[in-house]
Amino acid sequence: MSFRFEEELRQSFLESASPSLWSQPTPTLRVMTKLESDCSEGRADWVWAGTACDWPSDLVHQSADLLRQPTCSRILGLLKPRAPRRESYLQDRVGVAGRTFRRWLLELIEAGLAAELGMGRYTLGPHFSVPEIEICSFEFKLENWKRAFYQAKRYRVFSHRVFVVMPPEAGARVNGALDQFEKFNVGLLTHDVDGTSQRVLPSRKRQPISRAGFIRALGMLVG
Repeated sequence: MSFRFEEELRQSFLESASPSLWSQPTPTLRVMTKLESDCSEGRADWVWAGTACDWPSDLVHQSADLLRQPTCSRILGLLKPRAPRRESYLQDRVGVAGRTFRRWLLELIEAGLAAELGMGRYTLGPHFSVPEIEICSFEFKLENWKRAFYQAKRYRVFSHRVFVVMPPEAGARVNGALDQFEKFNVGLLTHDVDGTSQRVLPSRKRQPISRAGFIRALGMLVG
C-alpha cells in the first residue's frame, strides 16, 4: 500500500507527525499554520510557525494586510528601530515609482509601523512588534525529489527551516544527493502510510534570507 496522491501524503503527515521532527517544541509553544501559502516566492505546501510568546494583537487586527503588501514589507525590511533611514535611501532600494513609495510609506506611518523623525528620516514605528518566532516550510512530493528540492530552496527566503517530505521508498533515492540538501540547508523527512515519520536529514535553524520576505510571511500567518 502506498500514497496515491501528494494530498494523501500531506494529510497523513499533518495528522500524525510530531513537531519534534522539525523544531524544538515547548509546553508554552503557540503555533499557527497555513496550507498552500504563497508567503513569498513559490507556494509552500505547508507553513508551520511557532512562538513561545503571545501573537502580537496589533499585527493581527490592524497591520497584517500592510505586512504582506510587497512594497510595505520591503520598506519595513530596510527600517531599523533606532538608526534612521533617509527617504532617498529607502526609495532607491524598494524599487517602485515615487508616488507608489510615498503612498505606502504614509500608510505605514498612519498604522504606527513606521515613524517619521523629520528631515526625511524614518525608523520602525511603535506598533511594529515581531515575536520570537520560528517559521518552517514543507514541500511534499511522492517521487520527484529534484523538483521538491528546487522548490524548498525558494522557501528559505522567509523560513528559518525548510523540509522536503517524501514516502520512505522515494526518500531512499535521495541518498546520493544528501550532500546537496545539506549544502543548501534543506531537511529531508520521510512519512509512511502507517503514519510513521523519520528525519533523514535535519534543517539547521537559520535566519531567513530576506527580512522583507519574513515580514510578508508574518503578515500572511497572522492575517
